[in-house]
Amino acid sequence: MSKSVTIYNGTFRKLNGETRTMSFIRRQDLPSNMVNESTISNLEAKTHNEVVYDTEKRAFRQFNWKTVEGDVTETATRFEF
Repeated sequence: MSKSVTIYNGTFRKLNGETRTMSFIRRQDLPSNMVNESTISNLEAKTHNEVVYDTEKRAFRQFNWKTVEGDVTETATRFEF
């Protein structure tokens, strides 16, 4: 399935001090059949990080907006899920 989405690119500092650069799609842009709202909401409440879909790993990951380094950029594109 192909869908028009916004892909975000950003770098943040992880708990262990390492940095992670990630290209990701936010939950509101994902197909509804990919999102388990209850599971994601519970995880976000515990970690205080946003659960996002990593476009390179093709898996759900967490993005820590509190430790962002530099700018988070946005690109509108079509993505094949």
